[in-house]
Order: sequence, then structure tokens, then C-alpha cells
Amino acid sequence: MPPRQKFSREEVLKTAFQLVREQGIEELNARGIAKMLRSSTQPVFSYYDNMNDLKSDLFIMVSEYHSRYFDKVETDESLFLNVGLAYVDFAIEEPNLFRMLFMSNGFAGKGLQEFVADNDCNEHITNAIPKIFGQNKEESNRIFTDMWLYAHGIASMLVTNQLSVDRSDVEHMIKNMFGLLTAGQTGGKDEN
Repeated sequence: MPPRQKFSREEVLKTAFQLVREQGIEELNARGIAKMLRSSTQPVFSYYDNMNDLKSDLFIMVSEYHSRYFDKVETDESLFLNVGLAYVDFAIEEPNLFRMLFMSNGFAGKGLQEFVADNDCNEHITNAIPKIFGQNKEESNRIFTDMWLYAHGIASMLVTNQLSVDRSDVEHMIKNMFGLLTAGQTGGKDEN
């Protein structure tokens, strides 16, 4: 009878999550996980045939963690500002997880709409957009996508240390962009 495993699959995955969170996706390997577990690499490869399989599960785990960041977003008339700031806050607070999700090859080969759909915020946010802003679903999705791309640019520059800006300035930039995107819209409300 083979020896009983000391670590569960979930413990291996949580350790991989912690390793990436602290050191970055570039440092993810079986030896690094084993070191954090104070074990050999055997637990990793008893659950995963290879590191790509583990990375696939880890990508899902990090995506779910990122999605929970948006549970706290208020769906009031400041929705776009709230979502943009939550996105930037995630990048600032969890730079290595942000890099893994949005600055690695996890979405390689996908089109913009598919990428946005895969990273759709929580349902309460998606459902609130047309109700709050009065646009049809297609127009609301366009504005949301444009706002997401704008927030992503800011977040990416913050994470790569190419931009130094106060959160109040980020808030002001996102408000201004929302105003530009909705200028002339019949159902949109201006957040400025």
C-alpha cells in the first residue's frame, strides 16, 4: 500500500497561490512549492502530471480571488468609478496576482470581447450597468469595455512602476474618462 499523502491537492494549490502572490508567476515551480511545504516535490506531482496542469488550476483560483474583489463594489450611479478603482486597487494590493492574470499569456489568442467576457465582473455589476445608465446592453457593454481598458492601462503602469500617481488622481482620471465616454448619451448620467 502506498504511503498516505501528507498534503492534499488543495494544500498544494493554496501553496502555489501563496508562492505566486509573494514572488510572482516567474518563480512558480515544483521545487518552490515543495520548499514552502517543507517537503519533496512528490506531493506536487502526485496531484498534477505537470506544472501546466497546476498553472491551469491556479489561474482559475486567482481569477476567482480577483472576482471576489468586486463583491464590495457599490452599484450606484458611481458604478464605473467604483469598478475602475476596485480594479486599480487589486493591481496595487496584489501586483503579482495582477501580473499573472493580466500580464501573462493566460488569455493568449483571445479577441477583446472574449477577453472581457472571460473577465466579466460579478453579475450584480453587469446587471446594474444598463439599469443605472439607461443605455441598451450593447452600448453599456461598449462603455464598460472602454472603461476597463482605461483602468487596465493605469493599473498596468502602476504595477510595472512606470507611473506614480495618487489614488485621488486615479479617481479623477476615471471620472473624466467616464464623462468623455458618455458625453452626448441620451440615457447616461455624468459622474463629474
